[in-house]
Amino acid sequence: MLNWLKNMKFKVLFALFSFYFWAGNALAADNGLYYVQSRGKVICGTDLTAPAYASKTEDGQWKGFDADICRAFSTAIFGMPDKFDLVDIPADKISAALKAHKIDFMLGGADFSAKSDALSAFAPAALLYYDQQAFLARNALDATSMEQFKGAKVCAVSNSADLNNVEEYSLRYDLDLNILPFTSENRAKQAFLLNRCKILTGNRIYLQGVLERSFSDFDDDEFDIKLLPEAIALKPVYVLADKNSPKLQAIARWVVNALQLADMYGINAANAKVKIGLKNTSQRNLMGEDPKLWLSFGLTPTWVRDALAYSGNYGEIYERNFGKNSSLKLNRAESNYLKDGGLINPVPFI
Repeated sequence: MLNWLKNMKFKVLFALFSFYFWAGNALAADNGLYYVQSRGKVICGTDLTAPAYASKTEDGQWKGFDADICRAFSTAIFGMPDKFDLVDIPADKISAALKAHKIDFMLGGADFSAKSDALSAFAPAALLYYDQQAFLARNALDATSMEQFKGAKVCAVSNSADLNNVEEYSLRYDLDLNILPFTSENRAKQAFLLNRCKILTGNRIYLQGVLERSFSDFDDDEFDIKLLPEAIALKPVYVLADKNSPKLQAIARWVVNALQLADMYGINAANAKVKIGLKNTSQRNLMGEDPKLWLSFGLTPTWVRDALAYSGNYGEIYERNFGKNSSLKLNRAESNYLKDGGLINPVPFI
């Protein structure tokens, strides 16, 4: 009997120890929101080489698509639109930056692939928009076809979807492109600027940023550099979050969904503060009329009203930074909603 009691005591103690060990690890594994709140601001990773993503105005205010998304995170978490910052993070540093809590979210910057899923520390939390892989080329002002670049050297990031897409494109059209691989987007860009290759490949918005930042002070004829119209692949762009923080993944997912859903409901910067007559449960939850659902994420229930009043809904953010109201003049195309012929499909907030 004594031995039985000793064995039971040992089993109980072992079970309690195992539970506390598991609970402690689970808490440590999902402390992303705690870090954000204790720091007092959201930090988003981005690519600061493209003004359409993020840049600062003369008075020090952030503008750009990524800035507007990060501002929405700030409003949702802190109830204020200015509790955020953006930092430049190259693709090969994303995992380390997320694991070390140097950033809380990464806005684009990396493809989601089998390799990244297996080896990286990040997971795609929300689909932001669709971009296109394109070419920035020298001696291109009179170009009418990619045939004119047959055998040309192409700067691309090694072990990336971009490089794979160029290889397939070259084989498909018998272009015999000579691909020069580089460890990062920045190194590929620098090689192109140093004229080591005739073509630089990447996302169209990024390449437009390279063109604006590096050659805006020169006449087109002086450098003869052009962003070619060919789109060789459709590129989904995600909010990336730490794999070990399902809380931050969920926040990113539903914040982005909220901006898109507001757009579909016709709630925008002009009417967000005065919108009345909300018709269904999803709209009432979205706008914080019933606060319980947003509170369950640890977010400010009325953040959507404030975020829309400041930056607008998803459509307004897209058109201002990428679309018809921007210098890029990109058609939303696949970044539109399913009902409008696109690929984005926000779900009700219920």
